[in-house]
Amino acid sequence: MDDQDQIRGRIGALAVHVDARRWDDLLELFAPEVQADWTSLFGGERECLKREQLVANWRRLLPGFTRTTHVIGSPTILVTDQTARASASVVAWHFIKEPALAGNDLWLAGGCYEFSFERHEGAWRIAAMTLARAWAEGNQDLPRLATERVAQSGKT
Repeated sequence: MDDQDQIRGRIGALAVHVDARRWDDLLELFAPEVQADWTSLFGGERECLKREQLVANWRRLLPGFTRTTHVIGSPTILVTDQTARASASVVAWHFIKEPALAGNDLWLAGGCYEFSFERHEGAWRIAAMTLARAWAEGNQDLPRLATERVAQSGKT
Protein backbone atom coordinates (compact mmCIF):
# COMPACT_ATOMS: atom_id res chain seq x y z
CA MET A 1 0.00 0.00 0.00
CA ASP A 2 1.50 3.36 -0.96
CA ASP A 3 1.53 6.46 1.26
CA GLN A 4 -1.48 8.10 -0.34
CA ASP A 5 -3.57 4.94 -0.04
CA GLN A 6 -2.66 4.59 3.65
CA ILE A 7 -3.56 8.24 4.33
CA ARG A 8 -6.81 7.93 2.38
CA GLY A 9 -7.66 4.83 4.40
CA ARG A 10 -7.02 6.59 7.70
CA ILE A 11 -9.27 9.47 6.73
CA GLY A 12 -12.05 7.06 5.78
CA ALA A 13 -11.54 5.08 8.98
CA LEU A 14 -11.94 8.26 11.04
CA ALA A 15 -15.56 8.68 9.92
CA VAL A 16 -16.39 5.00 10.34
CA HIS A 17 -14.83 4.68 13.81
CA VAL A 18 -16.41 7.92 15.08
CA ASP A 19 -19.89 6.81 14.04
CA ALA A 20 -19.38 3.27 15.40
CA ARG A 21 -17.89 4.65 18.65
CA ARG A 22 -14.77 2.50 18.21
CA TRP A 23 -12.65 4.42 20.69
CA ASP A 24 -9.57 2.18 20.63
CA ASP A 25 -9.54 2.13 16.84
CA LEU A 26 -9.73 5.94 16.83
CA LEU A 27 -6.67 6.16 19.09
CA GLU A 28 -4.66 4.23 16.50
CA LEU A 29 -5.35 6.86 13.83
CA PHE A 30 -3.67 9.71 15.72
CA ALA A 31 -0.15 10.76 16.60
CA PRO A 32 0.62 10.88 20.35
CA GLU A 33 -0.15 14.64 20.33
CA VAL A 34 -2.76 16.21 18.09
CA GLN A 35 -3.50 19.80 17.15
CA ALA A 36 -7.31 20.06 17.01
CA ASP A 37 -9.11 23.11 15.66
CA TRP A 38 -12.89 23.42 15.50
CA THR A 39 -12.88 27.20 15.98
CA SER A 40 -14.63 27.88 12.66
CA LEU A 41 -17.65 25.98 14.01
CA PHE A 42 -17.56 26.50 17.78
CA GLY A 43 -15.23 29.46 18.37
CA GLY A 44 -12.68 29.11 21.16
CA GLU A 45 -9.04 28.24 20.63
CA ARG A 46 -7.03 25.63 18.77
CA GLU A 47 -5.95 22.88 21.17
CA CYS A 48 -2.92 20.65 21.50
CA LEU A 49 -4.14 17.39 23.03
CA LYS A 50 -2.85 13.94 23.76
CA ARG A 51 -4.71 11.56 21.48
CA GLU A 52 -6.29 9.95 24.55
CA GLN A 53 -7.75 13.32 25.56
CA LEU A 54 -9.10 13.97 22.06
CA VAL A 55 -10.92 10.64 22.07
CA ALA A 56 -12.07 11.19 25.68
CA ASN A 57 -13.63 14.48 24.57
CA TRP A 58 -15.52 12.68 21.82
CA ARG A 59 -16.62 10.04 24.34
CA ARG A 60 -18.25 12.80 26.41
CA LEU A 61 -20.21 14.04 23.38
CA LEU A 62 -20.92 11.47 20.69
CA PRO A 63 -22.77 8.80 22.72
CA GLY A 64 -25.30 11.51 23.64
CA PHE A 65 -26.55 11.49 20.07
CA THR A 66 -28.94 8.74 19.07
CA ARG A 67 -26.99 8.46 15.83
CA THR A 68 -24.32 10.28 13.84
CA THR A 69 -23.21 9.91 10.26
CA HIS A 70 -19.96 11.52 9.09
CA VAL A 71 -19.21 11.52 5.38
CA ILE A 72 -15.71 12.60 4.37
CA GLY A 73 -15.11 13.17 0.67
CA SER A 74 -12.18 12.01 -1.39
CA PRO A 75 -9.10 13.84 -0.09
CA THR A 76 -6.40 15.71 -1.90
CA ILE A 77 -3.06 14.54 -0.49
CA LEU A 78 0.47 15.91 -0.63
CA VAL A 79 3.24 13.70 0.78
CA THR A 80 6.70 15.11 1.55
CA ASP A 81 9.03 12.55 3.13
CA GLN A 82 7.90 12.08 6.78
CA THR A 83 4.93 14.46 6.72
CA ALA A 84 1.80 14.81 4.63
CA ARG A 85 -1.13 17.15 4.25
CA ALA A 86 -4.64 16.29 3.16
CA SER A 87 -7.90 18.17 2.62
CA ALA A 88 -11.37 16.69 2.30
CA SER A 89 -14.92 17.98 2.42
CA VAL A 90 -17.01 16.70 5.32
CA VAL A 91 -20.69 16.65 6.22
CA ALA A 92 -21.94 15.23 9.51
CA TRP A 93 -25.51 14.46 10.54
CA HIS A 94 -26.24 14.33 14.29
CA PHE A 95 -29.60 13.10 15.62
CA ILE A 96 -31.21 12.95 19.05
CA LYS A 97 -34.48 11.07 18.79
CA GLU A 98 -36.66 12.12 21.70
CA PRO A 99 -40.37 12.96 21.63
CA ALA A 100 -39.64 16.42 23.10
CA LEU A 101 -37.42 17.21 20.09
CA ALA A 102 -39.80 15.98 17.39
CA GLY A 103 -39.09 17.97 14.24
CA ASN A 104 -36.08 19.62 15.90
CA ASP A 105 -33.87 16.55 16.31
CA LEU A 106 -31.19 17.16 13.67
CA TRP A 107 -27.96 19.14 13.68
CA LEU A 108 -26.10 19.14 10.37
CA ALA A 109 -22.55 20.45 10.17
CA GLY A 110 -19.99 20.53 7.41
CA GLY A 111 -16.90 22.14 6.00
CA CYS A 112 -13.45 21.02 4.98
CA TYR A 113 -11.11 18.92 7.09
CA GLU A 114 -7.48 19.99 6.82
CA PHE A 115 -5.20 17.22 8.09
CA SER A 116 -1.49 17.02 8.84
CA PHE A 117 0.05 13.56 9.06
CA GLU A 118 3.33 12.32 10.49
CA ARG A 119 4.94 8.91 10.39
CA HIS A 120 4.91 7.18 13.77
CA GLU A 121 6.00 3.59 14.29
CA GLY A 122 5.98 3.00 10.53
CA ALA A 123 2.44 4.26 9.94
CA TRP A 124 0.87 7.55 8.99
CA ARG A 125 -0.89 9.19 11.95
CA ILE A 126 -3.05 12.31 12.11
CA ALA A 127 -1.01 15.02 13.86
CA ALA A 128 -3.37 17.94 13.21
CA MET A 129 -7.02 18.21 12.30
CA THR A 130 -8.81 21.46 11.46
CA LEU A 131 -12.42 21.90 10.49
CA ALA A 132 -12.19 24.84 8.09
CA ARG A 133 -14.91 26.86 6.42
CA ALA A 134 -17.49 25.28 8.71
CA TRP A 135 -21.23 25.75 8.61
CA ALA A 136 -24.13 24.28 10.56
CA GLU A 137 -27.90 24.01 10.20
CA GLY A 138 -30.69 22.63 12.30
CA ASN A 139 -30.85 22.49 16.07
CA GLN A 140 -27.58 24.16 17.12
CA ASP A 141 -28.32 23.16 20.74
CA LEU A 142 -27.94 19.42 20.09
CA PRO A 143 -24.21 19.25 20.98
CA ARG A 144 -25.00 20.68 24.43
CA LEU A 145 -27.93 18.30 24.85
CA ALA A 146 -25.78 15.35 23.77
CA THR A 147 -23.09 16.25 26.32
CA GLU A 148 -25.73 16.50 29.05
CA ARG A 149 -27.20 13.13 28.07
CA VAL A 150 -23.77 11.47 28.38
CA ALA A 151 -23.12 13.13 31.76
CA GLN A 152 -26.53 12.05 33.08
CA SER A 153 -26.07 8.48 31.90
CA GLY A 154 -22.62 8.16 33.47
CA LYS A 155 -21.52 6.21 30.37
CA THR A 156 -18.72 7.15 27.98
